[in-house]
Amino acid sequence: MSPSGKPPRAVDIVRRGLLTRPWRSAVEAVRPPWSPQESQFTQACTRCGRCVEACPGGILQRGDGGYPAADFRHGGCTFCYACAGACPEGLFLPRDGRAWDIVATVTAGCLALQAVECRRCQESCADGAIIFRPVAGGLWQPQLNRSACSGCGGCVAGCPVSAIKMEHSHGRSLAGM
Repeated sequence: MSPSGKPPRAVDIVRRGLLTRPWRSAVEAVRPPWSPQESQFTQACTRCGRCVEACPGGILQRGDGGYPAADFRHGGCTFCYACAGACPEGLFLPRDGRAWDIVATVTAGCLALQAVECRRCQESCADGAIIFRPVAGGLWQPQLNRSACSGCGGCVAGCPVSAIKMEHSHGRSLAGM
């Protein structure tokens, strides 16, 4: 019963989806490291799941449509290339370049930005891309060195309030964070 004494209204998930669908379409999934561009990836990927099974860190999950997607809430990518080795389609790019074009971004929900002492993202960042600098008032706030960020996502899993998001280095938001 609600405070008014009436039974709570059931949520129609289908109708609610009509409201959330446009928001979701603007967010892209993070494909496995060394994946080709999205259109090429979804055209060639058979959704067999072998890359998901091969991921030792468990960050690759089956995403929308059964395509593999990175979910950094499970941890960071170690760039081991096991996903590429497991792909029967030979879909992955050579390991010689950058694994993907994504970087971390600190959102307004960050505890340090709310004047609460927390440096979990810095502790989780093996690349040293997140550092804390003092600002007026004696507070320390995170600063991200985008060029040092490998896009591994370790800081996403380390953040206790989910205030770290991953985005393409050119600014588009990504899902699974």
